[in-house]
Amino acid sequence: MQKVKALLVFCEGPHDVAFVRLVMKHFFGFERVEWKFSEYPAPFNQLFRTCVEKHAAQDMSLDMTHKFFLPDRVLLKEDQVALLFNTGGKTHTNKVKELLTDFLPLFDQAAVFSADSSQVVHEARYLFLYDADELGVENVRKHIQADFAEIDGSPWLHGEWITDSANQFSASRDDKAIYIWGEKYEYGTLEDILLPLYEQSRPQEVEKAVSAIDDIFKWDVDSGKIKTAVAERAKRKKSIITFVGQREKPGGSMNVIFDQAKLINNDHFKADLKVKSFATFLGQFACY
Repeated sequence: MQKVKALLVFCEGPHDVAFVRLVMKHFFGFERVEWKFSEYPAPFNQLFRTCVEKHAAQDMSLDMTHKFFLPDRVLLKEDQVALLFNTGGKTHTNKVKELLTDFLPLFDQAAVFSADSSQVVHEARYLFLYDADELGVENVRKHIQADFAEIDGSPWLHGEWITDSANQFSASRDDKAIYIWGEKYEYGTLEDILLPLYEQSRPQEVEKAVSAIDDIFKWDVDSGKIKTAVAERAKRKKSIITFVGQREKPGGSMNVIFDQAKLINNDHFKADLKVKSFATFLGQFACY
């Protein structure tokens, strides 16, 4: 039976998933796979099937069927698999805790009770990705540490995060890590990383998009309230990125544009300092 290393990545939103996928593709050579439940390595083969069966047993309406907490993307490279989840935000930690409550006991027994799988996860790591927003990197770390201190009554994320002086946005503890997106340590979002990529690859389109967006709408980016200012800056940058992508993906959301429009030059992507910083951290933490 083949042994597999797994990385579970809990992303705040769909564009985080798309960003991580591109990093793992261009820096580490991971490719997307679309497996049936039975094709996943144990214990994921059992975990995801049970998840669907458990929800299907409930009296659900049809519009709830897409809300099973399953990975948005699954990436593979040799004996390493990465599962990218869209959690829906830092306030939606219960769904992650429920997944871990089901996964951890199965993981402990996977080598013995691997069912009919030809692969088994023998090592798992966990990565949390969130925006700093107006809270700042340190406060987000504390929030996540408190939320995941216990899983099903047992200690899980305990002890202080170990920070890296070379990258203030990252921290880790044993098999768990957290990376915070932001313009600065005190605030910001993933859009602070994404927009400069478009500015490098599509400078003329971005310039025109900025002119149009700022002409049509008013943005309170200099608000005296830091929460308002950070939110307005993120909305404005999302609007610019979405505007730039309308030729390739008319009507598409920012997630679709970033993931599918292929507007960012690969060389610019791989050379960007903030992208490289995240990739370096990811490679060190996940041993890629």
